[in-house]
Amino acid sequence: MQKREIIIILILITVSLLRFIFSNNDETLFSEAINQKVTFEGLITETPDVRINNQHLKIKLEDEKSRILVMTSRDKEFSYGDLVKVSGRLEKPENFTTDNGREFNYKRYLANQKIYYLINRAEVEIISSGGGNPIKRFLFQIRKNFIKNINKVLASPESDLANGLVLGVRGGFDDKTEKELIETGTIHIVALSGYNVSIIAEAVIKFFGLMLPASFSIALSIIIIILFVLMTGATATIVRAGIMAVIMLFGRLTGRTYQAGRALVITGLIMIVFSPRIIMDMSFQLSFIATAGVLFISPKLIRFFRFIPARLGLREIITATISASIAVLPLLLYLTGVFSIVSIPTNTIIALIIPYAMFFVFITGLAGFIWPAISIIFAYLADFLLSLILIVIHFFGSLSFSSFLIRSFPLWLTILIYLFLIWWIFIKNDKS
Repeated sequence: MQKREIIIILILITVSLLRFIFSNNDETLFSEAINQKVTFEGLITETPDVRINNQHLKIKLEDEKSRILVMTSRDKEFSYGDLVKVSGRLEKPENFTTDNGREFNYKRYLANQKIYYLINRAEVEIISSGGGNPIKRFLFQIRKNFIKNINKVLASPESDLANGLVLGVRGGFDDKTEKELIETGTIHIVALSGYNVSIIAEAVIKFFGLMLPASFSIALSIIIIILFVLMTGATATIVRAGIMAVIMLFGRLTGRTYQAGRALVITGLIMIVFSPRIIMDMSFQLSFIATAGVLFISPKLIRFFRFIPARLGLREIITATISASIAVLPLLLYLTGVFSIVSIPTNTIIALIIPYAMFFVFITGLAGFIWPAISIIFAYLADFLLSLILIVIHFFGSLSFSSFLIRSFPLWLTILIYLFLIWWIFIKNDKS
């Protein structure tokens, strides 16, 4: 590592620490109106999160940095940029106990998004539309129409899986399917990751590479990935993956060697500098550690899987799946207590199908903009692949031994395991 890179990383670490230490919340709005009925006007700042029984709206009041989470019925259709009038009983979020008997820190989860208040069963009326950032409004409208195109030709739960794979939408799953996704360790497939983004980046480069010089195709890919990150809501996982993809593509464009490990560290520090609260975000933690597992554990494990054919990338997929699973397991046990026995075989099988499923889902949604009748043809292929993924998840998820619950997994043990992994990956190699 060059001296210049070390200085940059040290500066980012310093700024990250300062930002985290001195970051303060905006928990002052309506502080005296808790458990009372309030009425206010605000702007919808994200695309609505439509669930089975309701929809969640993130609303920002004028001249306020924080937002209010508003839950209302699905009777009305809302969009990003709508100015709305909200009436309902104001509450502060409370932590709750999950089905696994673990306490979920719901208050911190929302605080990471600058949300300190919520309103259940709110009455919401649209005052006007067309507000907010015009670029985000345009991208969110494309996203909304893409989801509609998919839902027209695919039935649930295949449509829910399709929207999750391509756009990270996960609110439409019923309790049974979501439980199976958690127990098989496959819930990550509907929370966009570096794997999904890498598929998109390579597909875009190959597509434009057929018509344009390599430099132009890479530059267009960078622009498309940035727009894609914004369109999907710029969650912690997709932002991390997007930044790493852009660094990788920029390296290709300038002819420089791409060091994924350095890119991961720099990406994490940049995200913390921009938003200090993100370090407490579970999705950011899991995404960061899973990626580190693939980058640093895979090279140490690959030699044990030489007996597996390299055809179709099977050896790499199995190694990457096991490496990521090893990396995130201690944190998952500490956070959820769920130990999935079938995670590795389930993820390995569906990893072979996902790229093709994503391709046909994308073509199906795109065809809906051009000629809806044609989208039906591609929908049959997409439906077959999506059904196959759900069959695999259902099969492994229905096994009585698919997962079990560890009631208590202490923090000290989690830290100890990660210290051992760091020693095994880095220090042990140096001594050898």
